[in-house]
Amino acid sequence: MEYFLGVDGGATSTTCAVCDRDGRILGIGHGGPSNHILAPGGEARARAAIESALGNALAAAGASPSAFDAAQFGMTGINRDSEPARVFGRVVSSLLTARITQIDNDAAVALAGALAGGPGVVVIAGTGSVALGRDPSGREARAGGWGYLFGDEGSGFALGLGGVRAALRARDETGGPTVLETMIPQRFGADLGEIPLRYYEGRVPRSEIAALASAVTAAAADGDPVARTLVDDAAEGLAGIAAAVIRRLTWPDGTVAVAAVGGVFKAGPTLLAPLKAAIAARAAGAVLVPPRFAPAVGALLLAMRAAGVRPTPERLALLAATWELRSAA
Repeated sequence: MEYFLGVDGGATSTTCAVCDRDGRILGIGHGGPSNHILAPGGEARARAAIESALGNALAAAGASPSAFDAAQFGMTGINRDSEPARVFGRVVSSLLTARITQIDNDAAVALAGALAGGPGVVVIAGTGSVALGRDPSGREARAGGWGYLFGDEGSGFALGLGGVRAALRARDETGGPTVLETMIPQRFGADLGEIPLRYYEGRVPRSEIAALASAVTAAAADGDPVARTLVDDAAEGLAGIAAAVIRRLTWPDGTVAVAAVGGVFKAGPTLLAPLKAAIAARAAGAVLVPPRFAPAVGALLLAMRAAGVRPTPERLALLAATWELRSAA
C-alpha cells in the first residue's frame, strides 16, 4: 500500500497526517513546536516534535509503514532551498524514509489546504502572520511573515502584545480605560505588571503572549472600545498583506478567493467581519471564503501531487470525511 505523509509544523504545535492513495486519512498525530530550526536547541526540538507527532499518527493508524511514497513538510520559519530547510532535511532523513520529500513553509501547505489545491490567497494569523497566493497560471507571491519585531501584523502575538500595552496604559492612566486591565492578568495568571518583567527575562515564550489575543477579541466582542480598535487594526493589517499579494498576481476573471487560516480566527465574526470589509475595500473581486481543509491536509495534497496522484473529487471527499472522523476520535 502507498502511504503519504503531510506535516504542518509551527510555533505552537506540530501535526502529522497519514493517508493512502485513495485519500483516506489513516492517522493524525500531534507534537510540540518545531519551528526556528537554527535557534539554540532548535534541531533537537524539531526532531522531538516530529518524532512524537509521527509516532502518534502511526499509532492512531495502527500501521508502521517502513517508507512513504511522498512526504510534504510545511514548517514555520523555513522556506524551500534555504539553509533551515537543509538542516531540517537532516532531521527528517533521520526519522523516516520517503521516495519524495518536500520541505517548504507553513503558508504553502495552508494555501493548498484552504483552497483544496486551487488558486487564490491564504492569509494566516497564528502566533505570527503571513499571506501567500497562487494565481491560475501557477505564479506565487508572498507578503508579511517578517517575524514579531519586523512584521506579523494582525497576528496573535501582535494582538496579545497590543492588549498588554493597552492594559498597562489603562493602569498608568496614559490610555483609555479598558476591561483588558482586568482580563489580561486573569488570562495570564499573574499580576499585570509581572508580564513585561517575565517576558524580558525570557520566562514567557511568544506563544503565551499570543494566547492573550483571545482576551482581546473577547473584549472586542463585548463592546470594549479599546479592544475593538485593536481588532480593527489587526483586520486592516491582515487585509493589507492579502491585498499586496493579490496585486502582484494575475486573476483573469477578476475574482480571487481569500481564505483566513490560523488560531486568531477562532474569534469568528469579531475579526472576520472587519477583515472581509477591509479586503473588499482594497481588492475589488476578492471574496473571503472559509478554508476547505486544515494545513496538514494541504500538506497531504502536495505530497500526493508530487507523486502524480491527482486531487479528484472522490479523493477530496474522502479526505474531508476521514479527517473529520479521525479528528473527532
